[in-house]
Amino acid sequence: MKTELKRWFAQQLANVQSVKRCGLGHEVDVIVETWSTTLVHVHLIDAPVKARALKKQLQEATRIGVGTLFVVSSHLVPGDGDKLTPDESLMALHALFKDKFYTYRVDPDGPKVGQVHFKSIGRGDEVEAWYGPDITIRNLPCYRVWVKSPNVIKGDWLMANFGSEAFWKSTDYARSRDAFRQQRRSEYVAQTGWSTNGWGGAGSFSYTGAAETPRPPRRPQTKLERCYAQLGLPADAPHDEVKAAFRKMARELHPDVSKLPKHEAELRFKLINEAYAYIRVSNRW
Repeated sequence: MKTELKRWFAQQLANVQSVKRCGLGHEVDVIVETWSTTLVHVHLIDAPVKARALKKQLQEATRIGVGTLFVVSSHLVPGDGDKLTPDESLMALHALFKDKFYTYRVDPDGPKVGQVHFKSIGRGDEVEAWYGPDITIRNLPCYRVWVKSPNVIKGDWLMANFGSEAFWKSTDYARSRDAFRQQRRSEYVAQTGWSTNGWGGAGSFSYTGAAETPRPPRRPQTKLERCYAQLGLPADAPHDEVKAAFRKMARELHPDVSKLPKHEAELRFKLINEAYAYIRVSNRW
């Protein structure tokens, strides 16, 4: 599947006007040559990677005048609207691409390239994940980027990107984001009967239901809890139980043997693989 994904990226990049040719590599997933004779190394990150490893790749490429472009699998990224303290590698990628980074996922109708921005919410290092619109690969600019923070990635690097705009600064996006928050807040109130002064804030609570004894607000599921639920397990399930559940479902849902329609089997098989991978990453198994 990784080879097919690499080919898809190579095909998309080959259609960019500034690209002369591109092909698949071994240590590098896709190698791109532009008409200006610049080379770009595209890395598709499908497993957790340390920020120091990213820096090593940048050092080797920048030293010989090669641009670098990282694209992260969606299963390694928090969900839209999730609040978190990102790990060092995600913050490094966020800094390298000027307050965003690129993601990829495989939908039933084919691969998609997305983008994520971390919005500071004023609670120390905590941020909220904002998902921008999916992008069509039409550009591949390459230029120097000076990064000051985080310190582990500090330096002057030759970076490439897809030329997408800073979507979080768009007025239309801000309006849609407000609507998204209001929808989540309404769902929260409908589920719990509680409301807050500001979605996700620390304001006082008021109860809107008719029960005589108020219930404490029910916390929305985290991405990790949703992944456990995808495998039909509670969030405290031990490693062996998670592994066994995943293997059982994988045998049943594999598109080559599943009795489901092929497109549905492929989608469900992909979802349980992403859920299992996220659980393993989160628990450092």
